[in-house]
Amino acid sequence: MGVVITKPRIVPAWLAATQHLEANGRECRNIVLEIAQPNLMPAGDRAALDKVDAALRANTDDLCITTVSTTIFPQRMYQKLGPDLFADHFLKVMKRAKKKGTWGTYAMRILQRRGKVAGSTFNPLEQIIEKLHHAAHGGQGFKSDYELGVHLVEDLDETEYEVAAELPTWESATDGAKTMNIPCLSHITFKMIGGKLELTAIYRSHYYGARALGNLVGLSQLQSYVATQAEIEIGTLTCISTHAVLDYPALGGVVAGKKLLAGLQVA
Repeated sequence: MGVVITKPRIVPAWLAATQHLEANGRECRNIVLEIAQPNLMPAGDRAALDKVDAALRANTDDLCITTVSTTIFPQRMYQKLGPDLFADHFLKVMKRAKKKGTWGTYAMRILQRRGKVAGSTFNPLEQIIEKLHHAAHGGQGFKSDYELGVHLVEDLDETEYEVAAELPTWESATDGAKTMNIPCLSHITFKMIGGKLELTAIYRSHYYGARALGNLVGLSQLQSYVATQAEIEIGTLTCISTHAVLDYPALGGVVAGKKLLAGLQVA
């Protein structure tokens, strides 16, 4: 049974979702998080996030909040190098660092895709920013009120503004025949609502112990980056988990995980 959880910030939304999962067999479908101020993280939220981060570091091989969030957006690299340099540098680093036999990270697909011409590439996130900036500052705005995710990757490689601001992470050429080792984040879409930039992310499968909090941080950083570059105010972040699981092993097991979650204090 689906549920909509509306909270002002990331950490309270994630915590409410874990509570819902615990009360419903630790596995649910269609959990919808509506987060009004995704870029706001007061001291209490930061302290809670740090506690979850410490648990992940202690109980998983290579997961932490930063590791997970960086798979969506390389925030630290962007802050260090700026908007003009970070993407190329990130892609060069990941070309060397990507593990053999894996598909990479969401950020790699967000920042570079194959173009229409053989051997060419383009930056779909940059194109989305251009379209949003054009629409918000004197150009004609377009809304995609009824989406079915039918756009091909090539559809984004356009110089016009008719294509909706959509950011697919699924690559049919490499993912279509797979049943494992495929992206859990299925789709990202941006909308301008009331002059604000909204982001909606859809997950086919979502683990709330190991990844969901880091995912939300990464999505908020991506949303903030796009809003800043397009010069648009930040709006609501919506995350739809079509299949959600509360995986206690990532938090140290059931007893330790329950104690951790119960002890998190957020307003």
